[in-house]
Amino acid sequence: MEFLNIIIDRVDSTNVFNVLRGRMPSRESHLHSMMDNDLIQEYLLEIERLSKIGTSLTGQERDGIFDLTGNLRRMGESFFLQFFPSAVQEMLRSAENGFLFLHTDEQLRQIPWELLHDGVCFLADKFYIGKNISGHWRDRQREERENLRVLIACDPTEDLEWARREGEGLFEALNSEVDPERLDIRFMSGRDITKLSLLDAMKDRDVVHYAGHVDPARTPGESGWPLSGGKILRTREIEKAGFSPDLVFANGCSVQRSLGESDVASAFLRAGIANFIGTNWEIRDSQNTLDFAVHFYRSIFEEKSLGESLFEARQFARRTYPPADLTWANYVLHGNPMARIYRSNRRFQIDMPALVERWIVEEFPAPIARPYSEFIAYKDANHAPGMLSALVHAFEEFVYLTGAIVFGSGQTVGFRAALPDFGVNAWLSWIHESLAQMSALRMEPALPGLAGVLSLSRENLEKLALWANLYREGKLVGDEAQYVVTFQYIFESILSEAGYLRRMLFLYIDPEGGSVLFQGTGPQPYRILPQDMEDAAVWVREHRGQIVFINSTRKIRFSLHAFYTLNAAGIPSRRMTI
Repeated sequence: MEFLNIIIDRVDSTNVFNVLRGRMPSRESHLHSMMDNDLIQEYLLEIERLSKIGTSLTGQERDGIFDLTGNLRRMGESFFLQFFPSAVQEMLRSAENGFLFLHTDEQLRQIPWELLHDGVCFLADKFYIGKNISGHWRDRQREERENLRVLIACDPTEDLEWARREGEGLFEALNSEVDPERLDIRFMSGRDITKLSLLDAMKDRDVVHYAGHVDPARTPGESGWPLSGGKILRTREIEKAGFSPDLVFANGCSVQRSLGESDVASAFLRAGIANFIGTNWEIRDSQNTLDFAVHFYRSIFEEKSLGESLFEARQFARRTYPPADLTWANYVLHGNPMARIYRSNRRFQIDMPALVERWIVEEFPAPIARPYSEFIAYKDANHAPGMLSALVHAFEEFVYLTGAIVFGSGQTVGFRAALPDFGVNAWLSWIHESLAQMSALRMEPALPGLAGVLSLSRENLEKLALWANLYREGKLVGDEAQYVVTFQYIFESILSEAGYLRRMLFLYIDPEGGSVLFQGTGPQPYRILPQDMEDAAVWVREHRGQIVFINSTRKIRFSLHAFYTLNAAGIPSRRMTI
């Protein structure tokens, strides 16, 4: 994974580029390009026009009547070709993924770098992006914290219903998913948010999440956050407050506009805040903006960097929201994309059973998630026989799915192995034999780390398989309830170690070439993006009517048609004969 720093200075109409790969200068240094200010302004005005169309569309219109993303792509590619020298263009195109930190001249501060397009994909689809505007941001060494003190301040003017809902939803999600020992969260809303109360509340916070209006006043120091009674908490007041959170996430009206208003983000950074996430244009608060924020913070508590967390939220929105919904395109990180603000010194997944349960039900492939959700329902009803039945079913599906991945991975590189008869014991033995053969050939499955998890968990997998067989045969000794707690603990431990399964794409490609993601308990429309594979159109055409696996990070994909099909209810089910 690359780490690119691109320093861009501007003198009159000349842009000067210097590139660092890691911490070393590269051959892409002291390069120049010419671009007149009027072309930059035209691009910014066009982006603003498209954003206004996006916020004005109704739900039905967002389903694709107006191709906003297509327009963004064409404008972004034209600007990319005009702005970057050819050597920098080629460097950005050839990089598979990584961190991209842009250090730009003040005159270039309004350019939405995430929306530039290299001819294959948007930069936001490839890189974990952050930017530093000259004179506005300073690198600060900060400790990665094992617990975060979070402030949620929402709808201080009491006229943004969805901003209030966003704050309440985020507060509820974080409280339900994160161990209280790792999270100290405070919630404020409405007229309770005064200048003094907000300044005082932010003093000891690591993260401030704000949902509400932003006033981008033209006079330096006068921009800020509107409060009730017509008051504004201005950036000059924040600058004097003597505190500097690790992150401010401002989810609201525009913090930077193409018509010359002061950049509120830059003012906050000058005040000493380490990292700022804001929006490129006015955003329409909705369930989508809430879900975006929740996905971002989930990644933070999975110990991902700011750049990675924003990327994960963007990809979620990009793939699952309607094509004309530009939520994914709106967010920008002012700060170092490699900065990580949370790191646990303990085994995060094992310590957090409630979070693991949510991961499994919402993010694991449907063959595992659906029976596991039945287990949760039985547990809530305190129905022990149903609990064990659902656990056994989910475990068996885990074994068959991981076996299918091992087999499919081997097929992509010419590895062949005879398939066993169905039966969880036989399937487990075959998995381990295949992994041993693949290891001898220095091969690994398509999911990195899966071989290690299956090998290290072999004894526990075989123990669960024994119990599953005894249960199926009605030969369990003792009360079934005695098995449930241990079965659940062992199985969830294995799943938490095999969390890679949450990132795989378990898709059905329909006869028309569309795709449906079976992640969690229900299907959802999914768009295969150009960065997932170079020959997406051809490959999709060849696999219509099939269930497929895609690891977009490694650009590995293969059909699971030999193992899975859609049943009459339109749900993936195992083929009982192969």
